[in-house]
Amino acid sequence: MKEAIAYLRVSTSEQGRSGLGLAAQRHDIENFGAREGFTIPSWHQDVQTGAGKDALLLRPGLAEALKSARASRCPLIVSRLDRLSRNVHFITGLMEHKVHFIVAALGRDCDDFTLHIYASLAQQERKMISERIKVALAAAKRRGKKFGVQLRSKAWQRRVSALGRAALSKAAMERAEAHRLHIEWAFRQPGANGRPISYRAAADELNERNLESPLGRHWTGHQLRRMARRLGLNHPPGYLKNDVVRARVAAIWKQHPECTANQVIARMGAEHPLGIGRAWVHLKACRMTAANRSPAQKRVGWHVDRWTATRIRICEILKRHPEFIGKQVIERLGPEYSVRLRWVWQVMREYRRGSAKLSPSQRRIRRRHFRSSRSMG
Repeated sequence: MKEAIAYLRVSTSEQGRSGLGLAAQRHDIENFGAREGFTIPSWHQDVQTGAGKDALLLRPGLAEALKSARASRCPLIVSRLDRLSRNVHFITGLMEHKVHFIVAALGRDCDDFTLHIYASLAQQERKMISERIKVALAAAKRRGKKFGVQLRSKAWQRRVSALGRAALSKAAMERAEAHRLHIEWAFRQPGANGRPISYRAAADELNERNLESPLGRHWTGHQLRRMARRLGLNHPPGYLKNDVVRARVAAIWKQHPECTANQVIARMGAEHPLGIGRAWVHLKACRMTAANRSPAQKRVGWHVDRWTATRIRICEILKRHPEFIGKQVIERLGPEYSVRLRWVWQVMREYRRGSAKLSPSQRRIRRRHFRSSRSMG
């Protein structure tokens, strides 16, 4: 008698627990072997769907059965063709690679043409079964029926979700710890223009040395940032996002309204690198915002520059105290505004020429104090 390897398969875990489908297939293969003169030294089985082209990855029992059949140079026997697979591409690949398999329901001498037809029928049957199940589930859901974890209590669902998140977090932490030395080495490499190396540049350093990521792929800057945060490595970014830069430049400009782009870069510090172009753009945006909010700036039409905030501040002082002279305005400005008296006089004259309609008493007060300020100067 000739030897053969037997393979059994059922689709769902319920079928696997009941064992009825596996037992029926085993009975068919035993009867076929006794009738055709085959002995079955080993049996292999899977509890997995027959769909998909990657059957060998999803079904270790089938992979082991094919390996044993090749090693023993004996055929592989299944009770029906759909137990082997419901995918035409997979079955055709086995036939093209000269894998000898026998379908008990079709007989020992079944030709390739018949196998192709039955493989197509099995694939179409799988598609029809899937469509019927989807329609039935949709109808049941419309009637309010629940499935799966929805049948469990909310507390059970939250507990399972927490356990799942904890397991994923633990696995991610273990992967990050395995690459800690590589990540720390990449962060120690010099960046451009003496700045700290960016996440993207650090990832390129790892890729140039053929160091694979935890998933066996190339490193990316976003992946390196996530792993560094998980490991507690406070590496300063080599590039700041626009919203972060906008907020930091606005805070610096609010404290030092006369600062230039170079002064903004210096106040950002080495841990927050910023180029001269981006610093100038965001600093100009701060000045334009302040200018658009100032009625006096719009009336006079001053050029927006580093002195814009100072001019707006002087206009606010004059609006509250129209009788002030130049020295009083400088006193009200405070030490954070370093301006000259002649420049303040010029701003006051331009503001008064472009000011809105004034009452006769306000005009007389401003004219009298303006004359006195000129005589004192």
